[in-house]
Amino acid sequence: MNDLERRLSDLLHAGAPEPERIITAAEIEGLAHDVPKPKGTVTRRWGVPLLAAAAVLVAVAVPAIVVGHVNSSATPTSPASGAPNPAHTATGAPATSSPSSTPAPASTSPSSTASITPGPVVTCTTGQLSLNSGVTSGAAGSLYTAFSFRNTAGTPCSMRGFPGVSLLNDAGAIVGQPATRDGTTGPSVRLGVGQQAQFIFRVGTATRTGCNLPRPSSQIEVYPPGQTVPMRIPFTTGSCAISVQSVTAAK
Repeated sequence: MNDLERRLSDLLHAGAPEPERIITAAEIEGLAHDVPKPKGTVTRRWGVPLLAAAAVLVAVAVPAIVVGHVNSSATPTSPASGAPNPAHTATGAPATSSPSSTPAPASTSPSSTASITPGPVVTCTTGQLSLNSGVTSGAAGSLYTAFSFRNTAGTPCSMRGFPGVSLLNDAGAIVGQPATRDGTTGPSVRLGVGQQAQFIFRVGTATRTGCNLPRPSSQIEVYPPGQTVPMRIPFTTGSCAISVQSVTAAK
């Protein structure tokens, strides 16, 4: 390494920290003037080649070092376009990721209310009931009989209102008129398995206009409240008028 090269190297490593050192044109020119000139040489022989070499060094090596130092704290760029990486914010901090949209797996444990909250009780249908007649008692030209519906199904059910009742002869024809409603509609009655609801059926035996003699009958036909399929059981009586009360809980 000659004296000029040594001076250039010293100049590069002197002063500011090495990654930020930039040699100016004035420094290079001054360096060229300070080099001892051999006898018989032109005064500025080393100035032009030295400026050219320094220009290459400044244009290539130093910017690369300085830019590399500056970029160490800059926002990273996308390899494809050079734009800021979307995974970082403007300050260089990682962007907060949004919560996953994947739903959490459903619990496999049974609901705490499923076993203690009963479902709605359905209306009792004709197919899950049986019809039975009870004791008959009479007073002042009327006969009163308590009939009961029993829940014969394996699940609870409920009923509310008046049953539809008619008396039939041996041929299955209706005798007289269907029963009229007596009183008001009672509350809903819930029937557990094997439980009963009842209604009172009245037979008027007193003669009247159009009924000089009580009409005989051998069967009773009953439609449970809200149902369109009837039930029939034997029931022998004579009547001029009949009426029925709303169903109630069996006593």
